[in-house]
Amino acid sequence: MAIDLPHLALDALARTEPDPGRLQRPLLVVESDPAPRVHAANRAARQAGARPGMALGDALAVLDTPELVEHAPDTLQAQLEMLAGVLLRFSDHVHPEPEAQRILVEVGRSRRLFGGLEALRDQARDTLTELGFHPRIGLARSPAAARLLARLRNPAIAEDPEALRRILSPVPLEALPLAAATREGLRAVGLRQLGDLLRLSRPELARRHGPELLDLLDRLLARRAETLPRFAPPPVLDLSLRLEHEIHITATLAFPLKRLLRQAEAQLRGLNRSLQGMTLELAHREACTRISLERGQPGIRTDEWLPLWQTRLDRETLPAAVIGLRLQAPRLLDPPARGDSLLAADPASRPPADQLPAVLARLRARLGEQAVARLINRRTPRPEDAQRPRHDLATTPAPTAPTPGQRACGTALWLQGPEPAAPPNQPQWLGRLEDGWWDHGQDARRDYACSRDRQGRRLWLYRCLRSAQWYRQGYWG
Repeated sequence: MAIDLPHLALDALARTEPDPGRLQRPLLVVESDPAPRVHAANRAARQAGARPGMALGDALAVLDTPELVEHAPDTLQAQLEMLAGVLLRFSDHVHPEPEAQRILVEVGRSRRLFGGLEALRDQARDTLTELGFHPRIGLARSPAAARLLARLRNPAIAEDPEALRRILSPVPLEALPLAAATREGLRAVGLRQLGDLLRLSRPELARRHGPELLDLLDRLLARRAETLPRFAPPPVLDLSLRLEHEIHITATLAFPLKRLLRQAEAQLRGLNRSLQGMTLELAHREACTRISLERGQPGIRTDEWLPLWQTRLDRETLPAAVIGLRLQAPRLLDPPARGDSLLAADPASRPPADQLPAVLARLRARLGEQAVARLINRRTPRPEDAQRPRHDLATTPAPTAPTPGQRACGTALWLQGPEPAAPPNQPQWLGRLEDGWWDHGQDARRDYACSRDRQGRRLWLYRCLRSAQWYRQGYWG
């Protein structure tokens, strides 16, 4: 499967442009090296006569004050590599060709998994279209033929050698990647289509036009194998988006951020990976702002991450205008087996207990990371010191057994220290606690008891053996 992206520069520009009307006016993407020329032109510019490869001066002669955008090859290569990672969901053998703005995918072993080649092609097209790209896809038994069919927008699928020969025969020779001298020589003897070449003698073709022509025919008809190196995706998530207009308020960041999150979701699906936290870097002209966000459990769905980011960004005040975004996740995880797994059909069908991590993530986004914590056992017998907060919600610590003192007095979680209380009328004694006798006067010697107050609440009390003062440790539930 060859996937041509002839409008990659325009697609990348549209993904960062919140104003669709801007792209309706004549627009040119311009290369300045070695001489100014048109790299890409939008529909309005092409209708006026501008074409890719045209000298910039000639294009300006037929257009009325078009908008000019500088060509950024590094950005396009990054976009192509991102899409190569996305297409890994269809095959483990993906080969990007940045110079031609094309990606090749070996899908022969994937056809049954996706319901046939036609269904697989449709799914690949839908995936790229959702990300804002406009692919041209060709399917054939050889990479060279797939490239050719994609460039010609030919939807035919040739699964056997005879069908491939029949489909390629009407292709005009002008569409073949031939040297100009070879093309002129073939035209001079009356050859117009690829089928005309296939009917001629191979030795005669080699003698007149050299072995390169036979090599091309063999690669087109899958008679000669073509080695395609496999694309190796990076083990981290690192996506960037350059903005064409400055953004001054955080609410406006939702549009480009949603694009990045969709891109991250598609890439992680291709890698069969998940994540639990990510960092958003907001680029300014002279500095950058880094914001981190973490969920209670792994997940990659855009509709779950975007509300959390919007809530988190509402608490931010931008120090300067934003000119770019960068989304990073240095640690990728295996997809969860259930709940927010990559194969979850309907997230609304989760049981209520599974919604707790999402609630915690929303709370942390709204209140701050230090405002939400879990309590873990310090293994000390004094209840007010027995728990300490842990703000890392990503990993669940192993449970620890209560100490003998905690078993005697209770192992509830207490968020406040003891408060003085009146002596109870009929205490129900629970046991004695003695701790810290080695700690230079910081020891605790207490007799614990239960009682009820005037409202009928069950109190958890203790009497200090040093001062005979009663304290309320907490309430029973």
